[in-house]
Amino acid sequence: MKAKKNKRERSPQMQQVSAGLRDVLGITQWRKEHPHATWAEIEAEVDEQMNQLRAQLIQDVVQMGETEDWSQKPPEERPRCTTCGKPLWARGEQTRFLQTTGGEAVKLTRSYGTCPQCGRGFFPPG
Repeated sequence: MKAKKNKRERSPQMQQVSAGLRDVLGITQWRKEHPHATWAEIEAEVDEQMNQLRAQLIQDVVQMGETEDWSQKPPEERPRCTTCGKPLWARGEQTRFLQTTGGEAVKLTRSYGTCPQCGRGFFPPG
């Protein structure tokens, strides 16, 4: 037997955020253009718009942590190779695309590093 979801009321803050998002995401206008939309159609449109917003939010939050240029730091303060532990050499910024669980692409521009010993290249976390 499937458990029932909690039927509690959403907080006034959540209701206010929802009202703002409806306009920002274009859902208010979409609903006017689709007055006879079914539950499934409404849910699909909300999911589509929320996935796009979610991808932008993820991209923004990840890039917030990318403000520091580690390429000019002394070797002992640089990110280290996850294979051999040597300090990385910076190879400039590179762009890569990742896909969210909602199917949207997130574009990240980050400093790329190469290990001087084992040659492994990667984007250090952070």
